[in-house]
Amino acid sequence: MRRALPILILASCCASAAVGVAAAPAATTCTAGVHPFGGVNARTFCGPAKATLVVGGRTIRFAGGACERGGQYLAVNIGTVVLGTTTKPKPEYFGLLVGKAPILGGTPAAHDGTFKAQAVSAHHAGKGYALISATVTLSHSRSRGTFTGKVFGSNASVHGTFRCS
Repeated sequence: MRRALPILILASCCASAAVGVAAAPAATTCTAGVHPFGGVNARTFCGPAKATLVVGGRTIRFAGGACERGGQYLAVNIGTVVLGTTTKPKPEYFGLLVGKAPILGGTPAAHDGTFKAQAVSAHHAGKGYALISATVTLSHSRSRGTFTGKVFGSNASVHGTFRCS
């Protein structure tokens, strides 16, 4: 399952493309793992990871997720990613993948620095966000960082932060 985390981000990225903003509610309980959701599977991530996404001057906050620091990549997943198409409203989710991930390839991100993102995606309040031309700056031994990019299908600039603990 550890190698599946980066792929889950890309699945969400392909499913996200709309625009919207507000504050994400904090999760009260969390059960990690794969489970049925609206006729397809979904994967819920739990843990101390947090992220903010700023679109149009409004901030969306995500909390209660997991980070996977591979030797050459970092994957951040917060919330629940839906792994297919469903008519059921999608839950809150933030995902970021940077570096050379298993199966996907890419440029290694084995240390702090600035890199091109493989994927940055979010879903909040019924709206999806897939960032294009995203840049990620890793710091604190790849446990924190910032990102910038454009929302796919619009001219909206996005920036934000994340931390793994």
